[in-house]
This record gives sequence, C-alpha cells and structure tokens, in this order.
Amino acid sequence: MAAFTRLKRFSEIGTVAAKYGLTAFMPRTLLHILKLEQKSGDEKSYRDLKLEERLRLAFEELGTTYIKLGQILSLRSDVIPAQMAEEFKKLQDNVTPMPFTVIKPIIETELDSKIEDVFLSFNETPVAAASISQVYSAILKDTGEEVIVKVRKPGVVEKIKGDMEIILWIADIMQKTSSYSKNIDFKGIAEEFFWIMNQELDLMIEKSNTEKFAKNFSGEQWFWLAFPVMHGDLCTSRMLVMERMKGMKLSEMPAGEPGGAYDRKVIADRGSRMLMQMILVDGFFHADLHAGNIFFTENSGISIIDCGMCGQIDRYMREKIADIFTAFVVKDFEKVANVYIEISESSAPVNKVELVKDIRKLFDSLPDDLSKINTAEMVAKTSAILFRHKLKVPREFTALFKSFSMLEGLCRELDPEFELMTVATRLSKEVLAQRYSPERIADDFFTLSVRLIDLLKTLPSNVSSIFDKIESG
Repeated sequence: MAAFTRLKRFSEIGTVAAKYGLTAFMPRTLLHILKLEQKSGDEKSYRDLKLEERLRLAFEELGTTYIKLGQILSLRSDVIPAQMAEEFKKLQDNVTPMPFTVIKPIIETELDSKIEDVFLSFNETPVAAASISQVYSAILKDTGEEVIVKVRKPGVVEKIKGDMEIILWIADIMQKTSSYSKNIDFKGIAEEFFWIMNQELDLMIEKSNTEKFAKNFSGEQWFWLAFPVMHGDLCTSRMLVMERMKGMKLSEMPAGEPGGAYDRKVIADRGSRMLMQMILVDGFFHADLHAGNIFFTENSGISIIDCGMCGQIDRYMREKIADIFTAFVVKDFEKVANVYIEISESSAPVNKVELVKDIRKLFDSLPDDLSKINTAEMVAKTSAILFRHKLKVPREFTALFKSFSMLEGLCRELDPEFELMTVATRLSKEVLAQRYSPERIADDFFTLSVRLIDLLKTLPSNVSSIFDKIESG
C-alpha cells in the first residue's frame, strides 16, 4: 500500500474509531499514532451502546475487509467474548455489482482474446456478486457447453491487502500494549484472518480445491456427488471458467417421496456422509457449505460449488475430532476436557477440575434426543467455555465446526428427524479402530524409532550444553 494511501486509510480508521467511541479501549501508543488523543468525534451519540455494538457499526462503516474480519470472528467465541461473536453475526456484506464495462476488460485480458472469440454467448448480467468476485453465465463457442465465469473485481486485491497490512500492524501494537491482550490474542486473530483472505483472493486455489474434491470422491460409491469440471486452459488467478452445475436449491426442493427422485431423507444422509468423509477420512473439507453452494439433482444427487474456502487436518487432528464425537455421545466429560487441553494452542495453565465441571453443565443442558441438539448452539457454548479457560483451538477446528453446523441445518430442513451426531459417531468409531490396526501400529513404531534415534544422536551435545550453562552461571 502506497504511503499516501496508507495515511489516508489510517485517518479513516481513526475517524470511525472516534465516531463510535472506541478510543477509550485503545492503548495510548495506538491513539498517538492514529492522532486520536484529542479526538472525541460523535462518541456521545453512542455512549449507550455496548462495546460489541460499537465495534460492529465501525466494521460496517470501514467496509469489505473489516466486515469479513467480523464475520470470521463471529465463529471464534473461543478467542473473543461470546457476546461479541454473537453481535458480529449481524454483519452483512451488501454488494452492488460492478458494471460489465469494468469487468469485460479483465475477462479479455485473462483470455488474451475477445469474449466473442471464446464464447458463443455471454450474459452480461451477473448471476451473483460478492465483495471479491462476480459470477456470469456463458456458452463456450467450441463445444456449446454452458459454463460459469467467475471474475475477481479490479482493485480488490490491493485494497484488501492494504487493509490487512494495517490490521496486522494494529494487532501487533494491541498485543504488546493493550490490557485486553491477557484474554484476547490480537496477533493470532490477525494472522488467521490474513491466511483466510489470501485463500479467497487467488482463484487458482479454488480450482485446485475443486479438482482435489473431484479426485477424492471419484469412487463408484459417490456416484451421486458432483463438483464442477474446470476448464484449465481458461483459468487464471483472476478468472475461472467451469462447468455450470444444474439442480435445485434447498428452497426449491419438492416435498419428495421416499424412493422418489428427490428423497429428502436419502439426501440428508448422503450429505452428512460426504462431510464426515471429508473431515475424518480425507482430512480435506469444504469450509463454506451454506445453502447457496449446494444444488440437488434427480436420483437424490448433490452438487457442490464454490470450493475456495477449505480446511485441512492431519491424521492426529482427525483422531482428536473422532475422540470428541465419541466422548460426546457417551458423555465422557473428562475425555472431552483432555482432548481440548491437548489440542489447545495456548500455553496458559488450566484448572482441569473446573473445566470438566463446565463441560458437564453444558452436557447436562442438552436433550437426550440427538435430533433435537443444535450443533451451532452447542459449538458456541463450548467455545465460550474454552475462552473462559483460555484454551484456543486450531483455526482448522473453527472452519470444521462452521461446516458441521451449516450442513446440519440443511439436513434438518430436509429431514427434521436427522441426527448428524449419529453419523459422525459411527464414522468416528471406524477412524479410532484404525488407530489400533497392525499397519498403523507398525507405522507409529517406525516413526517413534526414527525420533528416538534422532534424540539419542543429539543427547550428548544437549547435555554438554546444559552443563556449560550451569558452569557459566
């Protein structure tokens, strides 16, 4: 970000912070840099609002980057107070599409051709518009195939990356100087946001993710699941050309008879098996499974689009998730507490007795009927407990439980008696059974042996170093 542009943005942030009375919550160092010591703005107008409400209004006024930051934070009640996360859920990114005259030159630059040379027809009215990209429908000239063209808006990378630089910089100051840093990891939040936004800005990541899903689900048993085929020769980091997926949205779905073309119970079961396969077996999952990204086709089929936001989890984490699911069903409070302590990225000491008590209270408040459990609510309450005990789960868990909650909501609309926890527990037991298979034990023994040999090699020099330091005081 150019120096002048950065200074201008600093001024805008300072003005908005003062307007909503946020200066009282900022460290003196930051106030001085933003020139806010004498700036009170209109804060009297907002003195009756809670801090989280002021923050939400400020984020809305600051635009796309901050709205996205708030939306991500709305899922992280393990790292910010629950009431703040709840308030951020109200953030809406209302986007007005850019005119096609602005988008057309980008398309032709990426194609290195005129639109009419590649497409038989091109609908200039966008099918969808978001803060980062716009989506169009078209027909390929060579094959007559209906396709979707996704184009990143001009200037969006520079604007968002400039904002992200400022957010990282402010977070670093807050971490070093703010009294709130005892409870909130400002730097960790900013770094997580930086990682997420970089995933969204490069459309080739979406192409790669989509192709990986298609490969993972290429087996015959997944005949009912489809992902759009990418036209690789026409794809760049700024534009994607892909197969147009056809089907019904959830809101358009017919009642559906058992065994019919749209069997809602079958679709719900298939959707849950797909997500559990992603999470517990492949370790690679779609992190944005809202209703707009899922189509339903005849023979109770499912099509998934918009694979830009994905998460990855290694075998160790997959087994920890399986541990949580199985412990949850049998109400093993201590097991759940142990897993969260083990995977926590925080070094803060934990009162395990109190943690187990809090988890027990949460479990006692849940209905025995698994179809009545609201996963989103349960995750939010669990996150609040983790925040209270200063435990921070890896960011992959956030994306994972977001997808879990989204898909559960969709499946419940399809089948009110649906129990996602039952499906999750069944597959979790299979994952945990593999932990004790002969092949896995042999693999673990080999890994442990290699680590032990490395340790023995370095042990003499490490011991010598320790004694040298003792002698030197």
